[in-house]
Amino acid sequence: MKNVFAYVAFVGIVAFAGVSAYAQSDFRRWEIYGGYQYNSVSTGLGDIDPVDFDNRISAHGFNASVTGNLNKKFGLKFDYSSDNATLFEDSFTKVRYRNQQFLGGVQIKNNEVDGPTWKPWVHILAGLGNQKLRCEGDCDVKTPTPTGGTPSPTVFSETNNSFAMVFGGGVDVKVHPRIDIRVIQFDYNPIFFGGNTTLDLPNRTQNNWRLSWGIVFH
Repeated sequence: MKNVFAYVAFVGIVAFAGVSAYAQSDFRRWEIYGGYQYNSVSTGLGDIDPVDFDNRISAHGFNASVTGNLNKKFGLKFDYSSDNATLFEDSFTKVRYRNQQFLGGVQIKNNEVDGPTWKPWVHILAGLGNQKLRCEGDCDVKTPTPTGGTPSPTVFSETNNSFAMVFGGGVDVKVHPRIDIRVIQFDYNPIFFGGNTTLDLPNRTQNNWRLSWGIVFH
């Protein structure tokens, strides 16, 4: 019985020592980011309707990510973003755009606990781009009827899931041992349309650009 207690005590001491060593690591194990995002989106809709739509729009939303650092320089990253824009609006019709992306990849950054104040970093991500167009109101005619009546309201939506990537980076500034300010994040964000869309936009690449800034917690 004494041997059992001695063995349990030994295992407990080893486990405690391991947890203490992990907690006192010389690099930050986790990083959580959240902030505002601006997305310059190459929609291609101007090729379908050049009168009412532009080929490039400005969308606004947020970006969030979680990074598990494997060592002082290298981490595995999950990134989520969502942004929206109004493509067209008048008395009868409103067309909205939403872009959500679920991405994963790698990040290279100085993750040392006593690292520098200014921390440049880069990342490469890939995953799913979910884009949705939603039209409310008169989705066939965007002007009043000849008799001056009000068109009957309709709703049309189109959702497209495509392969997306991100190549970019940014600069974080340490303001607290566990808090950084992300002063800038700049990404090239291509989305590769497949052939499953009814908007006559198959097999093309969206050349999008993302800007983001916010707060990083360690």
